[in-house]
Amino acid sequence: MEMMALLRFPRFSGAKILRLHDTLFCQTTGMGTPQIAVPLHDADALAQKLLAVGNTLKPIDETDHNCYFFEVVRELVDAALKNFNELRRGYTTGNLYLSAWASRNLLELLVFTKYVLKSGANAKRFGEDRLVDGCELLIALRDLERHYHPTAPTPGLDDALIRMQDQMRVENITATKHLETSDLAREVGMEQEFRSMNRVTSKLVHPTAWSTLAENAGRNSYPEARDLPFGTGIAHISQIYMDVRDYNNARGMLPLP
Repeated sequence: MEMMALLRFPRFSGAKILRLHDTLFCQTTGMGTPQIAVPLHDADALAQKLLAVGNTLKPIDETDHNCYFFEVVRELVDAALKNFNELRRGYTTGNLYLSAWASRNLLELLVFTKYVLKSGANAKRFGEDRLVDGCELLIALRDLERHYHPTAPTPGLDDALIRMQDQMRVENITATKHLETSDLAREVGMEQEFRSMNRVTSKLVHPTAWSTLAENAGRNSYPEARDLPFGTGIAHISQIYMDVRDYNNARGMLPLP
C-alpha cells in the first residue's frame, strides 16, 4: 500500500470551474426559512473567486520553516473547491446524500480554516495532524485485518506505519490523537453552528429510521432538504473565501504568532 501522499502536502491542483460573471454570493445564509435560494451562477462565481484567491497565495519564502503556513492554507482552499464541485453536482442531480455530505465537509473546512488562520502554531498543529490521522488509519486497517486473519502477516501496512511514525519523529510530532473538529469549532466561536449543522447533515447523510422510512413518505416528506444543504454549503464556502481573502490582503502568507 502506497501511503507516501500522507507524508507531504500535495501541490495545489487548481480546480477547474467555468468563468462566469463577477457577481458574488457572500451573504450569511439565514435559517429562518426552510427554502434557501442560491442561484447557480452566483455559486459558480463565488467558486471562481475562491480559485483566484487560492492562485494568488504565495509563500513568504521557500524554506521548509516558513513554507508550511502557505501549504496548509492552500490545501484548505483546494479542498473547499473540490467539495463545492460535489455540492453543486449533488444539487443539480438531486442527490441529497452527496450535497449534504459536501455541505458537512465545507462546514468542517470552514472550522479548519478559521483555526489555521488564528496562529502559526495552529497551522503547524493542523499540518502535523495529517500524520496522526494517517497512523490512525493504518492501525485501524491493520486491526481489521488481524481480526479476520489473526495469523496473517501485514507487511504493507506495517511498513507504511513505520515510515509514517519515522516521519513524525523527524518533525518532532508528539500528538497521539487527531484533532477533534468539535473542539476546534469551540475555539473559533462556531460551537453552536457546528453542533447544529453537523447534526442536521448527519441525518441527511447517514441511514436513519427517518431517512429510511419517512423521508419521502406523505406528510413526513421533506422536499426542502434539497435546498438546505446547498444553501448552507454556499454560506460556508463564502466565509472561507472572505476569511482567506482578507487574511491574505492583510498579511500575505505570514502566520500570526
